[in-house]
Amino acid sequence: MDRISSLPDELLCHILAFFTTKEAALTSVLSKRWLNLWTLVPNLEIDDSAFLHPEEGKRERDEILQSFMDFVDRVLAVQGDSPIKKFSLKCQTGIDTDRVNPWICNVLHRGVSDLELFLEFPRYNYDSPSEDEYFLPKEMFVSRTLVELKLRSKFGVDWWRGSRGTFLPMLKSLDINTDRISLGEKLEMFLPSFPVLEELYMADFDWSESDESASSTCLRKLTIYGGFDDLKNLKSISFDTPSLVFLDYSDFVAEDYPTVNLTNLVDARLNLIVSDDQIELIRAPNDENEVLMRLRNVWKLISGIRNVQKLCFSADTLELLSLCCESIPVFNNLKFLRIKSNEDRGWQAMPVLLRNCPHLETLVLEGLLHNVTDKCGDACDCISREDKGGSLLSCPVKKLHVRGFRGTIREKEMIRHFLESFPCLEEMEIDAEENDSTNVELPKVLKIVYNLHEEDSTEIVRCQQLFSYGSSIQSGDLSQTQMDEIYFEFAPRNKGRIYDMFIIMHGASSPVPPPPPQEMSQDYLQMQLDAANAKLAELKERQRDQEAKLAGYEAMFDMIVDQNPMLASALRAREANDSERAKASSGQEDDREEAGL
Repeated sequence: MDRISSLPDELLCHILAFFTTKEAALTSVLSKRWLNLWTLVPNLEIDDSAFLHPEEGKRERDEILQSFMDFVDRVLAVQGDSPIKKFSLKCQTGIDTDRVNPWICNVLHRGVSDLELFLEFPRYNYDSPSEDEYFLPKEMFVSRTLVELKLRSKFGVDWWRGSRGTFLPMLKSLDINTDRISLGEKLEMFLPSFPVLEELYMADFDWSESDESASSTCLRKLTIYGGFDDLKNLKSISFDTPSLVFLDYSDFVAEDYPTVNLTNLVDARLNLIVSDDQIELIRAPNDENEVLMRLRNVWKLISGIRNVQKLCFSADTLELLSLCCESIPVFNNLKFLRIKSNEDRGWQAMPVLLRNCPHLETLVLEGLLHNVTDKCGDACDCISREDKGGSLLSCPVKKLHVRGFRGTIREKEMIRHFLESFPCLEEMEIDAEENDSTNVELPKVLKIVYNLHEEDSTEIVRCQQLFSYGSSIQSGDLSQTQMDEIYFEFAPRNKGRIYDMFIIMHGASSPVPPPPPQEMSQDYLQMQLDAANAKLAELKERQRDQEAKLAGYEAMFDMIVDQNPMLASALRAREANDSERAKASSGQEDDREEAGL
């Protein structure tokens, strides 16, 4: 018996639990010791694509579909009533829905605690309207053992039982991600069905145009992505979740936020979507406009998350905040701020936001380009002003991370503005926009350390190291001209300030095309030549290593042969036989050539 087979059943079953059910079942052919071990595994993972291989067209063959369904029936029958911890079922259209629900009920009766269902069954069959639409089994809505439940379907999920028919007393994690979720009633009636729920994820939630409330004393993580098919602004939504530590909320901005009880919130991500018509109202405010007055109620939600340590705002959310700059709270605990930006949305609220983050350490800007207005304040360098940089000078941020960098003149000027104005900045990281033709011409990953001294001289001590695809190139590989060009692209213009700056620049994953031949400098050509030589040297070194290993293997083989006379005799006989065959083959080839002549 091999060493693995001698392990106890419990340990072997634990190992098999990391395999899919199909892979675990295949181990039964190894020996009698493994014949029934896979049936004792407490986890089942059924994926029809692993059996049907739709890329080969097997899903369309009825006998293959039938074989898959029969396999699942046999697996569940062999396991009998043995306890089960996790059941994962992935089925696409073509599987008989009448067979699926009994499978789910089987594991529910056996006390499953972790249930994952990826069911691509349409709720309504438009090709055959007479057929019944698919519903999840009622037993799932009243399970007393379920702890984690995950539902996936591109056709949507109807929680058709409603709150009166649902009670899952042990459920701690509910994850529903479908084309559309329909609860049939308000969220405040839905949540009490899960008295110990700690994590709730709902994507493409279908709100009614009314008042909603998320209320729970035990909920710790909440993710809600509202429906995006139709513009539906909720009249109001409240968050009465005092234990919540993580909130990811994306939906059309509501008219009001009456209750926001998020005293323990640590991480918040807000994407409050506004229409183009609403943006026009925001940029030309009219105090008498009722829609605009309701949009200003967003300050209640922002005030309710003032205790967070990590915060992310979308571009829509940032512009929406410009309506309530006077009401933006001070974020005393905030250490990490991420702002998403695009060219259609403005930064009017950015100056106030930065001034109200007295302990901010990391600022992430996903895009620098934004809609330029005279209300951007001094947070950017888009419009010349005497007091520029005031809000940045009071911001203690130590690390600035810019994503989606395209290398435009405007972006470079903004980076220069940040370097001049952030007094505590120690590190800047720049990620280039993927597959963008305007990317600045830089190596894949470039790290440069600037030490700009307060002396009148412009002496700059530079220490850099270039990493390219895992190989290390020493500092001398960048020419002085290249270093000067990079420095003058981004270095601050005020020489009187001390900077110890660590700049990391990540190029796009796709290689940047070389400049036109007429623009290729001697330095650029030399860099390309040096890179090619370095790659050639690396390949030669690898070849030498392979040759050394091969020589070692040959020496080891010779030693084994010398110590085994029988093996040496067999090898000599084989060599003689191969030699005779080669001679015979050569003779036949010569005869064919003569015959041809």
